[in-house]
Amino acid sequence: MKRSTSAARCALLALGAPLLSAVGVAAQTATLSVQLLGNISGGVSSYVAGINEAGEAAGNAGAGTAVCPEFGCAVIWHDLTPTVLAVEATSGSEASAINNAGQVVGNAYATTGVTTAVVWNNGTPTPLPGPTPQYTNTLATAISDAGQVVGEAYPPADTGQEAVEWNGLTPTVLDTEPGCTGGSYATAINSHGTVVGINFCPANPKGEATVWHGTTPTLLGAGKANAVNDAGLIVGVGLYGATAWVNGVVRHLATGSVATAVNNRGIIVGKVPGKRFSYHAALWSSVSAAPQDLNTLIGAAAGEFVLTEATGINDSCTIAVNGFLIKDTIHTVAFLLKPIDPSSCVTGL
Repeated sequence: MKRSTSAARCALLALGAPLLSAVGVAAQTATLSVQLLGNISGGVSSYVAGINEAGEAAGNAGAGTAVCPEFGCAVIWHDLTPTVLAVEATSGSEASAINNAGQVVGNAYATTGVTTAVVWNNGTPTPLPGPTPQYTNTLATAISDAGQVVGEAYPPADTGQEAVEWNGLTPTVLDTEPGCTGGSYATAINSHGTVVGINFCPANPKGEATVWHGTTPTLLGAGKANAVNDAGLIVGVGLYGATAWVNGVVRHLATGSVATAVNNRGIIVGKVPGKRFSYHAALWSSVSAAPQDLNTLIGAAAGEFVLTEATGINDSCTIAVNGFLIKDTIHTVAFLLKPIDPSSCVTGL
């Protein structure tokens, strides 16, 4: 995943300055500046999962350190600097989302193999219970600005996971579509409480993208919904690749690709098939636009980094991205990309 980086690399890169060109990428005019998110001292990898409007990011860092020896620790980044989010003794933890109040959700992995969903308020962890004590594992994937958490829980019978929403410490199992008995899970929630995710159904065992209004599901078609903005625009992956669902209408975005996040301007990010790696981080300025490879928007920095996946975008168009240093294509690195001209965000970059 990621090697440790120097303080100089963790600063905002001056994209006009000479950079390494190990892969022979021609310098281009940059529209996005690149920031490396710092790692825990001695850590070999980092991964950013989400970003809020203040530019705070959350994810995982520090694998290989005494503090986070195995799988790394959940972290929050303020001004590129990571802070470990405490949990009880585990083999690792991860943060999966952050809201505009700075609340973080994620998961703690016990040495016994049990996974527990966690919400951190000002760094203080609170485990999220299953619907009953018999549910042995819970996972959290997203949190709304109101503090509603969504994810999944595993019932004692081997019937597949169940989509869950937590209000405070109270979990509610979200309904499944009649006949869909293979399980479900929730991936995202917007400020209005609209939840999206996936149901597994006999007609399409690989999954049906799903939106829940309250606890009532509506199937959107083959695939998985990964994100929903406050206008109700849903994005994810459909039958052939990245897909948007606009008022229930399916919009194909790009073959072989995945849409992972969408902001309230309707700008979508994710990944598309790439040349240097299997995937390159990508952006769609609207549901009608062709994807842009983010590696082509960072100017000379494309000679030093390769961006493989975008995981979040806020309404200022700061993008959370993962990738690699060209010199080390084994350990993942977490980045933020920011528009050099902030006004470009209005027009979709």
